[in-house]
Amino acid sequence: MYEDMGTLLNKGYGTWKRNMVIAVPFILDLMATIFFSLFAVTLFVIVFVMPEIASSTVADNIPPEVYLEILSSLLKENLLLFIAGTLFLLILFLLIGSFFEAGAIGMCRLALLSGDTSVGQMWASGRQHVLNLLLAKTLVGLIIMAGVIFLVPGVLSSDRLETLTTDPASTGSVLIVLGTIAWFLYALVASILLFFVEYALVVDDLDPISALEKSLEFFRENKTGVITIIGIIVAISLALEIFGSAISSVEALANVWSLIYLFISVLVIRPLTTIWITRMYMNRTGKELYSFDMYAFE
Repeated sequence: MYEDMGTLLNKGYGTWKRNMVIAVPFILDLMATIFFSLFAVTLFVIVFVMPEIASSTVADNIPPEVYLEILSSLLKENLLLFIAGTLFLLILFLLIGSFFEAGAIGMCRLALLSGDTSVGQMWASGRQHVLNLLLAKTLVGLIIMAGVIFLVPGVLSSDRLETLTTDPASTGSVLIVLGTIAWFLYALVASILLFFVEYALVVDDLDPISALEKSLEFFRENKTGVITIIGIIVAISLALEIFGSAISSVEALANVWSLIYLFISVLVIRPLTTIWITRMYMNRTGKELYSFDMYAFE
């Protein structure tokens, strides 16, 4: 029997309260992203920017315009290398994110089946599913990017790209705007239909194509539930953003709120919503979920 949304949220909260260790993969993901971002920026500056500045004959007090000229020249001279490095970093970040996301879902799965989970499950699930999850994310990204086809009529209807900005009322400009709206709607629908790809892949140990098919099947059978859980997650995010905007209007509290928001997101929101989504998927695909005393309802 499917759980109603109130029961699912309540029991998911109970699982999170009993297994706050589920925040670990999200913490490690954040730390790894920051580390590799700083490493990439530092490497870029040391290898490319510093030699360029050292070899230039500009004065000691270099104005910002000169830095921009040097950077522009640098990118033109090393465009292919820059593109290759950017793609490498993108794949690296996707790999890191896929590993820890697979680990987090694996931890949630174990917690929902047995009542408790462990960091060891994160490493095991991450190693087992990281490559398949990376491929699945890539496929989802390509499916969403395929919506660029909606922009083609607008681009083809304009002889010169400059007219798209100089003449907003031109046919090409109008078609570009309509194509952008169509692409947005297409991406929104695709994201909803494929929302459970990661969860199907990890929970049911599926390959990427099977996970895409399972997500579509899950949506067809649970349209209301999927839209509701997505709406709840979006509502929580919007509520935090609105509250954060109100707090940030006080200058002294702006930086404090940014730090608080980061902690809330990593330690509470992401683990809790991952448990809710995993629980919905497992409950509505016939998995036998663990039940303990804190789940008793009066």
